[in-house]
Amino acid sequence: MAKQWNMPTRTIRYYCQIGRIPGSFLTGKTWNIPSEAEKPLRQRNIHKTNCINSDDKKLNIVIVGGGISGVFAAIRLKEKHPNFHISIFEKNNKLLRKIYVTGNGRCNFANRGDLKNKYNHESFVLPIINEFSFPKLSRYFETIGIHYKLINDLVYPLSETAETVALLLLKKVEELGIEVHLNEKVIDYQNHHLLTEQGTYNFDYLVFAGGGKAAPQLGSDGNLLTMLNNHGYKIVSNQPSLCPIKVKENVNLIEGLRAKALVTLFIDNKEIHSEDGEVLFKKDGLSGIVIFNMTHFINQYKVSKKIEICLNFAPQISYLSEKEYIEYLHPRLANYLLNHHFDIHHTVFTFKALYDFAVAQVTSGGISLEEVNSFLISKREKDVFFIGEILDVDAVCGGFNIMWALASAEKISNNHF
Repeated sequence: MAKQWNMPTRTIRYYCQIGRIPGSFLTGKTWNIPSEAEKPLRQRNIHKTNCINSDDKKLNIVIVGGGISGVFAAIRLKEKHPNFHISIFEKNNKLLRKIYVTGNGRCNFANRGDLKNKYNHESFVLPIINEFSFPKLSRYFETIGIHYKLINDLVYPLSETAETVALLLLKKVEELGIEVHLNEKVIDYQNHHLLTEQGTYNFDYLVFAGGGKAAPQLGSDGNLLTMLNNHGYKIVSNQPSLCPIKVKENVNLIEGLRAKALVTLFIDNKEIHSEDGEVLFKKDGLSGIVIFNMTHFINQYKVSKKIEICLNFAPQISYLSEKEYIEYLHPRLANYLLNHHFDIHHTVFTFKALYDFAVAQVTSGGISLEEVNSFLISKREKDVFFIGEILDVDAVCGGFNIMWALASAEKISNNHF
């Protein structure tokens, strides 16, 4: 790495010791560095990167939505443009409310694996994420105290609690003097004025960073999309995503059972996606991360006649007789397959419906990407930006949705105002 980065080895060892090279770890007396690690910037260069345009004119930027994309956009804009007045408007009583439940509270905030076939609209999304790829994201998080650990390709805070991520981001918001308006619902905007239930505020630029309709108990109700539709924006219809699936078959006899399987999605008899994972049987359907991922692909097919989910409970074994099912499955599940004449290698369930938004992790749909340019600026209003989940961008499980939220926020912070 010293040769590749044209740096003294003692400098690289020092950077490893103080945490300046994310992912590095010590084995005996040898530092191991991830092959994808980026050359660490010298401290004076970091200062220049985070504080560019320090002589900017004073602009007033209003961010609607206090989730991860809105908060991160506020932080990065203020770091790069210290003279800007940045304010966040959030209708809930605290910022980052959703982040606390991400990854079952452990906050899987990124993924260092392959990004292909993880998002809809890949040709639009991936260039933006690649500009703020995992090495850059993790390096920045390290500078504000969010250290990470890897579980395979999944990236978690070292503490394995979302509270760490939330508190350190909120600490940065406070340090930078970003203005926060809580319990203040946005009603409309016009002529560089934001209208809320409490008052009217001037802005030079407006950033929409609200969510969709997923998890309404945490404040996502889709009201912003209704308002934006009234302003003429094209909205791709919202659907729950990363949620359980209801099936037409009766599965209540195996409710609560879990089984590992190779799960394959067929739409109109065409194989769409296949993935290994654990399936949880609910009273009227299927759940588990592998099932959640199927909903992402189902939502991409707006018009379809037949959707089937095929489960192979023994993909590594070419043939099993019926009397052997009990050797590989829970007895209740084995009996269920036998009684319904299902093949252990080809158990097919017919899609009936998605579970509702209350149990969905993200929203499929939102502001059409036809409405924004590659810099996430509205094509209708040059002073309006859209980032995060409010756009028609969503991904499978594994930290990919938060990566989009962060990368889209970083993208607008790089614009020349």
